[in-house]
Amino acid sequence: MRPGDIVLVVLMVVAAAASMVLVAQANASEKGSLAIIEVNGREVMRVALGAGQASRDFTVKGVQGPSTFNVADGRVRMVRSDCRDKICIGVGWIDSPGKSIVCLPNRVVIRVTGKRGGGGKVDSVTE
Repeated sequence: MRPGDIVLVVLMVVAAAASMVLVAQANASEKGSLAIIEVNGREVMRVALGAGQASRDFTVKGVQGPSTFNVADGRVRMVRSDCRDKICIGVGWIDSPGKSIVCLPNRVVIRVTGKRGGGGKVDSVTE
């Protein structure tokens, strides 16, 4: 390897890291994002996510018992659930459209959507 090769590799790594950061910032806490909460396949609640939002707790009744989630500063996380393993709590904060928290035993799903909240618009059709 010559010194020019090393410089080229370093520049490529820096460019890749910078592009990952820019994409993450563009997707994170998109203005107008929503947290959609479903229990047993049915939507039961929508909560707006916004930057600078005060911390609030919400509780929904799942199949096994109550699940409590917290919304703060444009993100959401599960804080209490009646499931055995508590994997849903271990997921932590989510804030980007397309991310979700699933409590399978309690059948509670929290998913973050973009500005439209999945308002019935079709992205594409394949035949």
